[in-house]
Amino acid sequence: MNINRWKKLKIGNRELCGNAALAPMAGTSDVTFRTLCHEQGAALSCTELVTARGIRFNPNLAKCFRYLEIDPEHEGPAAIQLFGYDPGDFASAIPIILEHPLLGKAAFLDINMGCPVAKVVKTGAGSALMSDLPLAASILETSVRAAAPYHVPVTVKFRKGWDDTKVNAVEFARMCRDYGAAAVTIHGRTREQMYQGQADWECIAQVAGALRGSGIPVFGNGDVRDGAGACRMLDETGVDGVMIGRAAQGNPWIFAEVRAALRGESAPPEPAPEEVADMIRRHLSGLCARLGEPVAVREMRTQLAFYLRGKRHAAAYKVRAMDALTYDEVDGLLTEWIAAVTSESLREDL
Repeated sequence: MNINRWKKLKIGNRELCGNAALAPMAGTSDVTFRTLCHEQGAALSCTELVTARGIRFNPNLAKCFRYLEIDPEHEGPAAIQLFGYDPGDFASAIPIILEHPLLGKAAFLDINMGCPVAKVVKTGAGSALMSDLPLAASILETSVRAAAPYHVPVTVKFRKGWDDTKVNAVEFARMCRDYGAAAVTIHGRTREQMYQGQADWECIAQVAGALRGSGIPVFGNGDVRDGAGACRMLDETGVDGVMIGRAAQGNPWIFAEVRAALRGESAPPEPAPEEVADMIRRHLSGLCARLGEPVAVREMRTQLAFYLRGKRHAAAYKVRAMDALTYDEVDGLLTEWIAAVTSESLREDL
């Protein structure tokens, strides 16, 4: 019997059409990629993390706008994610964002309390806040108060804990509930784990159980790599939604697969090489339009490696792509790659 696990979610005063979301990822989740994922079925996406302090002291947003940029018309509901360690920074930054003619259309503000990267943690931000609940509570309370006049809900993303001796995700989740979070995302790894090892779904289940009945949706994050994994996450942990990060890099189609699986439908076919190439071209074209060709091609190199990983004949083209300088060079490499794959397929059919 097919089970429909795909559902609308109410987060504060906003409603999502589904319960699969794209996680914020530095260097990946820009507005171009988020739009591609939305087209495939992501019901929510989030910007790369942006420093609240930087916005406070550079209110013209010139230095960080590319990371804040949203496109509500094409990418669907998007959250703008902030990080920091000083409540005053959030009190100043949030009105600057929400009074901006474009950024003020953000569906949510997300506070990053889970980033494990050293340069974030050493400032006392990101997952360092899980070791200082009073400060985390003050930041959240301040953020909710600052966003309230604009009627924008505030959400929080955090981790299992600092390390295996300091697992406090349930306590942290209850703090988020008590200080006004409209939704939370729990990544089932500690800060010490970074992105290694296995995500602790039992911990995710405990967080979901702690907030059940509160009206605060819980997204589970960690080790969801396909549609079947999304179904297992929902069934085994009781979360309301799944948030997918690294498995979506170079693979926006994962959201079509997840949506189908959650609806109890057959999985869509794996994208053909031509579809992969077309998606890469669209991704690169979007970056070129926003950043200019030289910067876009340089930044696309990493994404190209993600798109081509595991594909037939892709290894040599990934290496060559690292030296590409123009859109036309990338386009030519993709054309060569498709020809190589097609030629092999024809030989196999003989």
